[in-house]
Amino acid sequence: MQSSSPWFSKQKTQSMIAFSVSTCVHLTVCLSLALVLISTHGNLAKVTRLAIASNEESDEVTQLELTPQTIPADAMEASFDAPAISTNLVVSSLDAGLASDNGEYGNVAAMATRGAELGIDDAITKVSKSQASFFGAHAEGNRFVFVIDSSRSMVGPRWEALCKELIRAIKSLSPDQEFFVISFDSMAHPMFGVAPPKGKFLTADDKNFEGIKNWLRSIRHGSNTFPASAVGMAIRLEPDAIFLLSDGEIRDSTIEDLRVWNRKRNEEDEEVALIPIHTVLLHSQIGFAALETIAHENSGTFTPVQPR
Repeated sequence: MQSSSPWFSKQKTQSMIAFSVSTCVHLTVCLSLALVLISTHGNLAKVTRLAIASNEESDEVTQLELTPQTIPADAMEASFDAPAISTNLVVSSLDAGLASDNGEYGNVAAMATRGAELGIDDAITKVSKSQASFFGAHAEGNRFVFVIDSSRSMVGPRWEALCKELIRAIKSLSPDQEFFVISFDSMAHPMFGVAPPKGKFLTADDKNFEGIKNWLRSIRHGSNTFPASAVGMAIRLEPDAIFLLSDGEIRDSTIEDLRVWNRKRNEEDEEVALIPIHTVLLHSQIGFAALETIAHENSGTFTPVQPR
């Protein structure tokens, strides 16, 4: 067998080298492509996971936003509690501005007018107008009966002080309020000598205002301090409140009679006063206990007034 020639051996060697180089190049290219594909696949998976997580988070946020929250009942009540409004400052402001309008014992109508001037809420002014004051005692409502002592012990400075304050109290009433006056000594004396039912409440207009002043001047002071009949007449008028004034010891059955005449039962079946009775003890220490008892037992206030 004839041996290979040198040229053929050389050609064969070159072919093998070329094949090896080509193989290495292809392997390198394949490995590079494989790495690229692996890297791309990993990033794609990461991006996919992020997208899924983002969607899940978005769904969760949406769900939280759409889920109604339960608010505790006490929290709801607290959130709607109206702020407490102190009226002390209002009253102080009114008092400070009424130095020239108060009169001797206070003027509710002037208080209401002053409240309007100060720009205070109209509701406060309306509440003030629905009251009456007498020697510093205050009563709410629109109808008031003044039961006044006209016994002989009232003659002089006491009677002058009484008439002055009664006129002021009546003059301070608003147009929608009414009054009735009854004096007493041994018996009751209704204003103008006309007892209920013919005697009726009056408004504080100019005509009635002058009429009551003339009636007070005409009163003849009698003996004794017996207010029971006058108080009974006042209760029959069914006012919103009664003012009872005296300067001496009550010597009849007024206290006991009121425990019968002026009682009703409320919704809780408790016995309470039918009409509040506010008592005033004028320029005296006599009769303190009786007038205080009447006020206490009849939902009223007791006001002792000393000479000025």
